Amino acid sequence: MVIDKKSYDSYLDSRLEELWDMAQYIHARPELAFEEKEACRVQCEFLEENGFEVERNLGGLETAYKATFQHKPGDLTLAVVSEYDALPEIGHACGHNLICTSALGTALETKKFMEDNEIAGTFIVMGTPAEESGGGKIKLLEQNAFDGIDAIVFMHPTSDTTRLAGECMSSNSIRIEFEGKSAHASSHPAKGINALNAANLYFVATGLMRQHCNSDLRLSGIIEDGGKSTGQIPDFVSIKASLSCFKAKDLEDYTERVRNCAEGAALATGCKVNIKIKPGYLGRVPNEILSEVCRKELIDIDEPVMDGMPFDYGGEDLGNVSRVIPICNPYVTIFPDYKISNHTEQFRDLADSPAGKRCIQVSSKAMARTAMELFMNPEIVNKAKEELKERMKDE
Repeated sequence: MVIDKKSYDSYLDSRLEELWDMAQYIHARPELAFEEKEACRVQCEFLEENGFEVERNLGGLETAYKATFQHKPGDLTLAVVSEYDALPEIGHACGHNLICTSALGTALETKKFMEDNEIAGTFIVMGTPAEESGGGKIKLLEQNAFDGIDAIVFMHPTSDTTRLAGECMSSNSIRIEFEGKSAHASSHPAKGINALNAANLYFVATGLMRQHCNSDLRLSGIIEDGGKSTGQIPDFVSIKASLSCFKAKDLEDYTERVRNCAEGAALATGCKVNIKIKPGYLGRVPNEILSEVCRKELIDIDEPVMDGMPFDYGGEDLGNVSRVIPICNPYVTIFPDYKISNHTEQFRDLADSPAGKRCIQVSSKAMARTAMELFMNPEIVNKAKEELKERMKDE
C-alpha cells in the first residue's frame, strides 16, 4: 500500500490550534501526581468528541484513562502514551502538557489514516498519571491495563537536537536508620553507642565501594537526622539515599552491597540498623527497529535527528513498560540551540511558547507516520518484539 502521508500531516495542521489551546490550558492549570482531574477530563472529552471510546478510572486510578478506536477488527494493536502531571511549585517544567497533546495529535492523524484506508486493527491512547512521582504506568501494568498492546509510541520534549531515546537509569530509594545509645559526650562517652559513627562508616564504605562498580553507578545520600546536640552521643541517625544505574541486574547487586555497607557499619560500632529499600523506576529498554521507523519519518518531515539512540541519566516509569512491550520513544526538541535542563523555569516557559507548539506538530506527525508504517507492515512489530526478547536477556 502506498499512501500520501503529507495529506495526513495537512490534516494534523488543520487541527493544530485545537491541540495548542489544550496544551496552554493544561500548562496554566498544573496538577500534581494522581490529582490531574482537569487534564484528564479535557483529554477524555476531546477523544470522545473525535470518535474514540473512552474508559475512565483505568486500573482503579481516577486520573487514568484508555481511549480506543477501531475502524474494523484486526490483529495489531498500537498505542500512544499520554502523561500530564506537573511538578510541585514549578508547574509544567517537564513539558507534560506537550506530551499529552502530542498523543492526541497522533491519535487524530492515525484515526483518519485508518478510516480513509480501511485499516484493520486497534489504536489506543493510554492516559497515564503520576510520572513525576507515584509511577502511574507501573500501577497500570500491575492492573494489566497494557495487556493486548503490541507496540507503543511516546514523545518527551527535550533540548538540543531531537533524538530517539536509548537506555535510561534503573533506581532504588534507600532509607537507613542507625540506633545507638545516648550518653553525655564529655563525662560518660564510654557508656554511649554512637549512631553518627555508624553513619560515617557507612559513607566511607560506600565511597570505597565505588571503585569496584561500573562507571554508570550513581549513589548519593544525605543525613536527615544526625543527633540533637554536641554534648550528647547521638543515639539515632537516619540516612536517605538514592541508587541508580543502567542495568536492573547491576541495581540488584549494588543494592545488596549498600545493604552490606550499612550492616557492617552497624556491626563495627555496636549499633542496630534498619534498612528500607523502595523500588524506583526500571530503566528504559530501547528498540532500534521501531526507532529506525520513527527516525525515517522525522527526517521525512525535515526534523534534524541525532545519530543512534543516546542514553541519558534520567529515569521514567515508561521504562517498566518497555520491558514488556516494545517502545518507540522520540525526544523532540523545544530548544535546539544547546542542552538545557528540564525541571527548570526556562523549560517550563518553553513548554508554553511557539517552540512548544512546534513540538506538538512535529511529534504528532512523526508518531502518526510511525503508526501508519506499522499498520501497513505488521511484520516490523514482530521483529521489534524479538529485539525486546534479546535485549531483556542482558537485563
